[in-house]
Amino acid sequence: MNTLPSSIENYLREAGFSGTELMVLKKLLAEDAMTLREIAAKTGKSTGVLDQAVKKLLRRNIVTKEWINDTFKYTLVSLQAIASWMEKDTQEKSEMLRRRHQNFETFIRSLETDQKRPDMEYFEGYEGMEKAYVRLLDHTKETLHYFPVVCAIEDDPMRDFRVQYFRERRSRGVFARYVVHNTPLGRRFVSRDPFEYRKTYLVPEDTYPIPFEKVIAGDIVACFNHAEKRVCFLRYPELAETERSLFERLWKEQENAVALPSPTSPTSKPAVPAEPLVPLSTRALSTLREFFVSRRSLVMFAVFAVVAGAITYGLYAHYYRLNLQIIGERAMSIASTGAMQFEAKDLDQLRTVSDIHKPEYAKVVKQLNDIRERNSQVRFAWIMRYTGSGNTWEFVADADSLDPFAKKDLDGNGIVDDADHLSPPGEKYEDDHATMTLALKEPVADGFPTIDQWGTFISGEAPIFNAEGKAVAVLGIDYELDSLRALNRETFRSVFIFIGFFLLFVVIRLAAFNKSLFQELWQVFKLRKVLVTVVFCAEIAFSITLGLYYYTLSIMKEDLGNKLMAIAATAASQFDPNDLKQLHFARDMKTEAYQRTFKKLNEIRDNNENIFSVYILRYMNEDRLFQVVADADANFDLPYWIDDNANGKMDMLEVVWAPGMYYVDTAEKNYLSTLSAPAADKDFVFDVWGTWISGFAPIKKGDQVVGILGVDFEATHVYQAVKSRFQLGLWLIGIFGILLGTRLTRRG
Repeated sequence: MNTLPSSIENYLREAGFSGTELMVLKKLLAEDAMTLREIAAKTGKSTGVLDQAVKKLLRRNIVTKEWINDTFKYTLVSLQAIASWMEKDTQEKSEMLRRRHQNFETFIRSLETDQKRPDMEYFEGYEGMEKAYVRLLDHTKETLHYFPVVCAIEDDPMRDFRVQYFRERRSRGVFARYVVHNTPLGRRFVSRDPFEYRKTYLVPEDTYPIPFEKVIAGDIVACFNHAEKRVCFLRYPELAETERSLFERLWKEQENAVALPSPTSPTSKPAVPAEPLVPLSTRALSTLREFFVSRRSLVMFAVFAVVAGAITYGLYAHYYRLNLQIIGERAMSIASTGAMQFEAKDLDQLRTVSDIHKPEYAKVVKQLNDIRERNSQVRFAWIMRYTGSGNTWEFVADADSLDPFAKKDLDGNGIVDDADHLSPPGEKYEDDHATMTLALKEPVADGFPTIDQWGTFISGEAPIFNAEGKAVAVLGIDYELDSLRALNRETFRSVFIFIGFFLLFVVIRLAAFNKSLFQELWQVFKLRKVLVTVVFCAEIAFSITLGLYYYTLSIMKEDLGNKLMAIAATAASQFDPNDLKQLHFARDMKTEAYQRTFKKLNEIRDNNENIFSVYILRYMNEDRLFQVVADADANFDLPYWIDDNANGKMDMLEVVWAPGMYYVDTAEKNYLSTLSAPAADKDFVFDVWGTWISGFAPIKKGDQVVGILGVDFEATHVYQAVKSRFQLGLWLIGIFGILLGTRLTRRG
């Protein structure tokens, strides 16, 4: 048999089976084991409706849930299970009718023939008990419970209902007070008070027997027999008042036992509070729980996630553009500094492929490789000459092309092919970008990455001038974007920023939630809600803006330090160690060695915008003690002091740095004394001359450090750069202003 006879089906309907439950029974009779989705597909019902029906059949032990083929399937226990349930149901109904009849007879015998007789109401089964709980909420703002805790919450057959009941009770503002036995289960019950919008006291089990749950709500005394799934309502104002008085006396005794106040008279009647005093922790945590279990919150969290993700992506794109600009400026600085070491007469000798055998070619290629070796992120260094025709250029030299006919795997794919072609002098190159043409006038950098067969780069170009000041070629530096990815990771932690904005919007959501945690706190501290909202939003906006400002400032200091280090590293190779060894006294400024050094220092400063000072120091083998070798502001035909403060007097600190003067390094970290590779300050350095951030590079003769080239950048320019780039803070303040206005509008 794989179906139900109509007579049996009608009998089951009369016994309380719904049409959906009968439909499930029919399908399980026909199909044996089925998943919920399979039943839905067969019946055309939604899984939500079927889930409720299957749960009822599971509770009746008619259907069982089994793990079959890696999924849960429902099967019919047996037809005998239906018969057993029907027999049990018939017995329960008979017993219920018998007891109801007995109760009715008892009530009739005790009922007085007046208008104040009590009213009784009964509920049966889990559905009846759920209805009874909800009915109690219509009669009071506080319920009083004697409750026997006989099982853990996870084993409670009404667990799902109790979650919905808590939400309904919390939304109506109905607080609950419980008296339970002092047992392990009772203590566990108490631990959940802050989340359930209730308060509980524990009483000794042997002193206060609680055989069933009794609830006092308004003028109703309700008795819940969970074992038999029965509820009885007795609407009797005098009885309810007596029960409430006894409960309040017991409650007061427990409060006195905890607080140990002065004893009260045992004959005094406990005062009944007009409004329940709900603890702050209970209001706060139960509000949070009610908020997070609601479907509306899930939707709002999804919206928050989308908004936070959009803002995070916008921030990422913003910082990506900033970092792209920073790397472009770094490449441009290397190119402008490196261009000074090439002589136009050497480049003029390199026109054709045969010129690769000339010593000038080897010299130029060596200089290009020196630039690349001193800057680890530089992938390619090259020189091109404009042909004067359209967009056509020609190669002069390339750092990889000392022997253009050699085989090199330039793109790193493990295969030497046409993409690894080495360009000899005179080879033509078509350039569609306007950047190269602009580079004939001044140093420039690409605004966007260049993607070709050799990789992804940002290029910086600078003109190489002849003695007459005419640009004869362009030095190009290709900077690998691996550093951009690392810089993005350092300057922007996307996950943390996403979480930060997500939590921020959650906080804002809580602030706008009806009867939320923030409203409760405001009521407790008796503050004006609008004022607290303004202060709260202002503090968040200020904190985030200030944090972003200092974060941007730290990134700018690091980036400028790296830029100064690149300038120093590129320029250090231009100085002749033999010239530096001749400079020890002020009179040495008249020597040709000093003039060559002085000229190079000023060229470095002139070719890099906002560089304040360029100088060379010599370590004196004593802690933090250095000697001045040369300075871009010190020459024999220049004033030996500069009235920086315009006071008309020569102060000690206004004397220019002449060779032989001593300098004591006051930086917190003393790394100059052991400098063997390019380095830069990680933070501002404060000395008697001001506040700076500097980059340094050693000038070597073989392995010996004969001098240290320093490049100073004044802190004022750093703050100006941060201010110009820190536009995002203003946007954040604007966003918070909109949120605040929305909040105040809703309140109004």
